[in-house]
Amino acid sequence: MKTNIAVGVILGLLTVFITACGGEKTAANDLERPGSLLIVGGALRSDNSAVYQAFIDAIPRQFPNVAIVPVASGRPAHYAEQFSEDLRHYGFAGDIRVLPIAVLDDSSTGAVDESRWEAGGRDPAVADSLGDVGGIWFVGGDQTRITGALFANGEVDTPVLEAIRRQLSRGAVVGGTSAGAAIMSRTMIAAGDSLSALTMPVADQYVGMETLESGQLMLATGLGFLPEGIVDQHFDRKARLGRLVRALGLMEDPADRIGFGVDEDTALLVDLVDADITVLGAGNLVVADGRLAQFSGGGQAFAAQGVQLSVLSAGDRYNWRTGNFELSGSETQQNEAFGYGVVQGAGIALGNQRLDELLGFSLLDNEKAREVRRFSFDSDSGKGVLFHFRQTESSRGFWRYRSGTKDQYSIVGVELDIAPVSVTIAPRP
Repeated sequence: MKTNIAVGVILGLLTVFITACGGEKTAANDLERPGSLLIVGGALRSDNSAVYQAFIDAIPRQFPNVAIVPVASGRPAHYAEQFSEDLRHYGFAGDIRVLPIAVLDDSSTGAVDESRWEAGGRDPAVADSLGDVGGIWFVGGDQTRITGALFANGEVDTPVLEAIRRQLSRGAVVGGTSAGAAIMSRTMIAAGDSLSALTMPVADQYVGMETLESGQLMLATGLGFLPEGIVDQHFDRKARLGRLVRALGLMEDPADRIGFGVDEDTALLVDLVDADITVLGAGNLVVADGRLAQFSGGGQAFAAQGVQLSVLSAGDRYNWRTGNFELSGSETQQNEAFGYGVVQGAGIALGNQRLDELLGFSLLDNEKAREVRRFSFDSDSGKGVLFHFRQTESSRGFWRYRSGTKDQYSIVGVELDIAPVSVTIAPRP
């Protein structure tokens, strides 16, 4: 069963989209119909047929070839070859080209020094080679390597980036995983973990790829193929809800305060004409809507009130132009499957660690719970935060079996507050 839910209308429509695609107007001719995006949250498995097939199916007939941009990776040739092999496995028969754009040498290719490809993004010949390309793929790694290679003088498009935008405006699909997902939005999360993002000042300098796992939040300019929101990736495994909410609080224009957190082995298929996002793969899309939320403080005292969370599963859809969600499953309200007291706390001993499970099993499908509280803290410094999830009158939960007896939840409109706390741990007497 599909359910449509309207939760508001998003500002900034086709004009913003046209700018993101390079300023070309959409014509009735299919050759000039803007294409699509495939945004993968990282750790894409080779057996994820839904994601690979979506990429292949989105390649227009008139531009039958694929180009891989390997610059983000420390092993550019290796990961480009891996993606090429996966495409061939799923039947792609067109030409696959690895663009000579990289900053590090790949030790597996003794005859080629990829670190000499630093200027590839500025090469007009490389740009010209994209004229018959209908699928462009960004491998994972360090997203600042992508923007560094494809922007000149900070934020000016290089010839290759201009060519990518041109192909996207003509119907191509632009996809990417991990770092290749982060660059999709206009504002890009360059570094930081959630706890540091919520308890420390924002960084103004990028110090290295290690800060992707542990360090202060840093924002930068992305490539802006996606006209709405901020993209974050590895969302489930790396617990990035906190850093995404903190990033929303840094947006000066409240209309920009919407975030898309994409789980690993999961993709968003984005229709740029219809402003429609479809979830594919194993995990979830978390939509964090902070446009009506209140943000306060900075540095070590950041707080947020009234962020609206929605969690989408495979097959669910969201339209950023209308604000509508299209979700599958049976509604849990007035039909809750569970009734138990929720332990409010933190730690590995508590169940339902994933966000979809926490908001599904523990909150919206639990007739005895109206709120769930979870804490995160640094035991050395005592700095921490409280995540307070609340079911409201507008909250909706949907349940279905994914495969066999595997539960799958889709959720709309859970309210989230984040508040700073101090934590002291002492042995029990």
